[in-house]
Amino acid sequence: MATRPSPVSVRRSQDLAWLARRVVAIGILVGAPIIATTWLRDGPHDPWVRWGYPPLGAILLVFGWILLRRPAWAMYTAIAILLALEAGWVAVAVGRIDEAPDPMSAWSSMMPTPLLGVVVCLIVGFLFQRTRTALLHGSAYAVVITVAMAVAFARQPGGGEFVWQSVRYGIYLGVFLVLLLVLSRAKEHVTSAVEEAARADAAASLMRDMAYLDELTGIANRRRLIEELGYQLGRLSPSQPVGLLYFDLDHFKHVNDTRGHDLGDQVLRLVAQITRGHLRPGDLLARLGGEEFVVVAPGTDHAQAVRLAERLRHALPGELEVALGFRVTASFGVTDLRADDSAVSALRRVDGYMYRAKADGRDKVSTQSA
Repeated sequence: MATRPSPVSVRRSQDLAWLARRVVAIGILVGAPIIATTWLRDGPHDPWVRWGYPPLGAILLVFGWILLRRPAWAMYTAIAILLALEAGWVAVAVGRIDEAPDPMSAWSSMMPTPLLGVVVCLIVGFLFQRTRTALLHGSAYAVVITVAMAVAFARQPGGGEFVWQSVRYGIYLGVFLVLLLVLSRAKEHVTSAVEEAARADAAASLMRDMAYLDELTGIANRRRLIEELGYQLGRLSPSQPVGLLYFDLDHFKHVNDTRGHDLGDQVLRLVAQITRGHLRPGDLLARLGGEEFVVVAPGTDHAQAVRLAERLRHALPGELEVALGFRVTASFGVTDLRADDSAVSALRRVDGYMYRAKADGRDKVSTQSA
């Protein structure tokens, strides 16, 4: 079965494609003035420059615009332009050799632009093609340009020395292709390593979420709650009180029995969502299990914690009724963390207050002062 690429892999490929487009666009931007200057300087006495450079400049400028403004077209446009440029450099090389009065003049006429243009084509091929495709394409092009130049020099009287120069140039192109291959493979290995690290980080985050988050509601679970209480007990001071709210939905078993567990799960998710909407960024909401929830509110004194519980007691039934069409109330226990508390003893105490609210008729808030 074929595997789908991971989001990390897709994003990394998109980043590399964006980088390739920017690099080529910058190269075109830098090269455009050089093309224009060369055309003005050499065009009057060099027909290859006079007639070849204007369309070359126009094609490159259009390509630069595509790279920056129409990236979806970039890949196919790059391959089409690359093939056109490769054919153009072969034609220029053979034409200059055939028109030159002697082999030395022919060789000099190709330095540096036509010969360097071939090298640029090889680089662009690796930027816009897969490594294997770019290597095969570049190798074929290196052979074609080498053979074309060697044959053209062989037709020139006294061109034997430059046949060898053409072959040597082809060997250099082969070495250059090997270097591009090594760099491309290195890039792929780096990309693969980055993707593996990102996947490992994502897996670690998922495991951390599984360890500390409630699967149904997405809020903190009991383990996360115990750690938070331990942390807040270490920071507890008269100037840094911590309020603790414990609430349980009333008659929730009846909701499950009469309306189904799927709707019961929806109620629990909505309770978590509604409650979080009434909390501050530093507060922690946790689900202990079933229909039991706990709020840890740092920097909240007893009176403020009671007011928060009353707000939630009034808000939950109304907002649930708007969302689901029926009311569900909750009973609340409220306490403060104490210096001699442990996480377990604080939860046991506030749980007792919550059960007192249940015993008093439900849909109430009970505290140590009650």
